[in-house]
Amino acid sequence: MPWRSLEMALFTVLAQPAAAVVAREDPTTRATPSVTALDRITVTAQHREENVQRIALAVSVVDGQALQRRQAIDISRLQALVPSVTFSAGNELRNNAIRIRGVGTDVFSTGVEPSIATVVDGVVLQRPGAAFSDLLDVERVEVLRGPQGTLFGKNASAGVIQVITRAPDFERRSGALSALLAQDNEQRLEAAVSGPLSDQLAYRLAAFERSRDGDVDNLRDGRTLNDQRAYGLRGKLQWRSADRRSDVTLSADVSRLDADCCALPLTQATTDPRALPTGTDVGRDNDQVNNDVVPFVRQKNAGAALTARIALGRHTLTSITGWRRFDNDSDVDLDDTQAQLVTRNFNIESSRTFTQELRLASPTDTAFDYLLGAYYFDGAVHNSLDRRGLNIGATTGIAADGRVVPRVPGDQAVLAGHSDVDSRNAALFGQANWRPRDRLTLTAGLRLLTERQQLRFVRPQDARFNGADQPATLPAFGPVSGRYRDSASIGRLSASYAFMPVVTGYLAWGTGYKGEGLAATLGLTAAQFAQLPAPAETSELFEAGLKSTLFDNALMLNLTGFRTRIDDYQAQTYNAAQGLFLLTSAGGVAIDGVELEIIARPHAYFSLSGGVTWLDARFDGVPNGPCYTGQTAAQGCLPTGNGGAFVQNLDGKPFMNAPRWRSVLGARYDAPLTAKMDVYVQADYRWQDAVVFDISQNPRMTQRAYGIADLSAGLIFADGKVELGVYVHNLADTRYAANIMPVSTAGGANAYAQQLPGDFRRRAGLSLRMNF
Repeated sequence: MPWRSLEMALFTVLAQPAAAVVAREDPTTRATPSVTALDRITVTAQHREENVQRIALAVSVVDGQALQRRQAIDISRLQALVPSVTFSAGNELRNNAIRIRGVGTDVFSTGVEPSIATVVDGVVLQRPGAAFSDLLDVERVEVLRGPQGTLFGKNASAGVIQVITRAPDFERRSGALSALLAQDNEQRLEAAVSGPLSDQLAYRLAAFERSRDGDVDNLRDGRTLNDQRAYGLRGKLQWRSADRRSDVTLSADVSRLDADCCALPLTQATTDPRALPTGTDVGRDNDQVNNDVVPFVRQKNAGAALTARIALGRHTLTSITGWRRFDNDSDVDLDDTQAQLVTRNFNIESSRTFTQELRLASPTDTAFDYLLGAYYFDGAVHNSLDRRGLNIGATTGIAADGRVVPRVPGDQAVLAGHSDVDSRNAALFGQANWRPRDRLTLTAGLRLLTERQQLRFVRPQDARFNGADQPATLPAFGPVSGRYRDSASIGRLSASYAFMPVVTGYLAWGTGYKGEGLAATLGLTAAQFAQLPAPAETSELFEAGLKSTLFDNALMLNLTGFRTRIDDYQAQTYNAAQGLFLLTSAGGVAIDGVELEIIARPHAYFSLSGGVTWLDARFDGVPNGPCYTGQTAAQGCLPTGNGGAFVQNLDGKPFMNAPRWRSVLGARYDAPLTAKMDVYVQADYRWQDAVVFDISQNPRMTQRAYGIADLSAGLIFADGKVELGVYVHNLADTRYAANIMPVSTAGGANAYAQQLPGDFRRRAGLSLRMNF
């Protein structure tokens, strides 16, 4: 059969007229039994409003209502909704990280930016910790998979999380209120109001407050740790022209988090015979600690932005000016025992950023359209540390109550100092679409950037944690200053073809860039400083996709295959002798994968969503990787030469926290219960393969495969304006770790601890949502 005839036959069976695609409905309205069509999904992933099914880009979209229904507090919850997203918890909240297609950044240094850019209303967040503030009044979250350097630039070498918050309402006065009560005294209250002030001026205000008890018991004092208390506010004021073609929005937000975090239960206790038994049930099910230091974290996250969209004839000029501030003060029990060894590990991180972006967009109703832009970033990060105490080897004994007897009477070591990293990034970028034929779109994009960084560092005194009579663990160093400069070009090419109005295929190639890395932690040595900076992390992507919307718009089915290669991946290794994490260039990473996404509404009352991701993520060209503590020659740890450093060949070994298989599935049933009331049942399940959390392939830092099921049900009434529900997370009470990490050798070598996820245990709660 000729291609044209085959195409028409398929179109007749599967397709629908494009006009039948329905717009997103008001979430407060009740389901109409005769409607089974899926909502049209509009995204701004390429700085224009576009139908997600028509663009040559792999994008997952989660709307605000779906986030609320899953009790998503921050972006870490995206792993329950998007199969290509995973989450790594750090030893402190500021070190949390999102990964897309297996790639993220787990480096503690403030001189290394994340591989995944988080963008809120057009403003890039510099520090990872700032990205995990509470999601407040969110319209949708777009997950852009793969390098996005052409349009997003600075730190999008592996993907982008784009958060779009709700805009002011010009049509009517409206509001929303949601409340949550759950186990462990969890409470959350969120409210929003919006409305017009005049025909051309409108406002929106939103606020939240939440709290919950901790999930880790401290045997030493009977307290629960890892509790959280947070609150925040966001406001928007928007003016728009009479013809609605131009608008200016002033927005500001502030939030604060106070927590007794982070307590890390041991999965393996130290093998040092001098150490006190912790008395906890050490292992993968452990949720207890026995610590003499009560951890805490205090975070402040604030910012403001001025966004202007001005019509210039048929063109549109967009300006986004942003200011951000993030502060984090914290302390943890570094030795993770009841022994009074390291008694203080007070850390301060503070960042300030200013960003300016200008974009000129042409109209899109011609055969050729384009977008041109300029970007400027000015950021400064300060980090200081005050660590006090002794390693276990500097003591002659430890009393049952945890008091230590120093080998040198009165001995106490101090590791103190600070670092400052200033960054400036300037870029010019553009992207153009050409449609030489009715169904064919060719796209090309380019970004030219230059980046300057400066590191200032000082460690004013020797740190002698092994005892005053021993060589310095870390000798005094500095003050020193280094200036670094780099430039790069980032490109993207793609071709998409509409085989029929409801089926689009595309091929794409693109590159990504993440700036040079600076080791700005207090473990920096003169030798490491001389080798700075770590090379910029670069990536290259080849991708092919097929997007379809079938069966009268009742099924959305997307298939994507990709090949990603990363050079000079920035990672960190654990130095057991110093008890510190050190920055390293891990070399190459090869990732091949396939993604399947599905959204279906086979019946007006029933919908399905989910997907499957298969990844083959491995190290590539890394013959001299780090060994893990205790690794033997038989296990592959060999010297590089005569008396050289011990290394292992990582070629072909699994990449960190990149499960080979990962899947998510959600099912929802909505149906009328009475003439004025609906009932709903929502079930969600996610499963992922086993992973290793460390570059060294340490078998003690692995997580076996696991699956998590969530269930919720409730009633919707008052014409859809009120929703009352009950939910259970982790229905089967499946235990798993959000990360496993080595514990400082202060309390003895070969100890490992885990960071517990929010749903480590089964958790149940009640939810209420109202719209008015």
